[in-house]
Amino acid sequence: MLHAGLAFGAFHRWIYKPAKAGDLSHPLEHKFTTVKAALAAAFVYHELKLALADAQASPTLSKLVAPITDLQNKLHDLAGSVKSGGASPADVAGLDTTVSSIKSQAAAAGQPITEQTPATPSG
Repeated sequence: MLHAGLAFGAFHRWIYKPAKAGDLSHPLEHKFTTVKAALAAAFVYHELKLALADAQASPTLSKLVAPITDLQNKLHDLAGSVKSGGASPADVAGLDTTVSSIKSQAAAAGQPITEQTPATPSG
């Protein structure tokens, strides 16, 4: 579940932590953070799409199809919140709960997901 690990690592690094710190609540005050979060959301969505394909192709991971799809939908909604005026820590808390649930289900199926944070060109 490499793709899920990349998606979850990027989510936590560039979306969850800034939102928890309140940096996504006022996008005009934290423009660079908001831009990074938006780019991360696109990356996370792409990686979730690949993770979904992996889950659909695996009898062991087929139970993750619905939760991954749910996470994609919630991520899409979050992107709309950021664009329309900001995302609160509560907005991303639901996403984090879904991420934790997917990780638990994958581990129970014998396929633990290890979060990986993609490197950025600037460090």
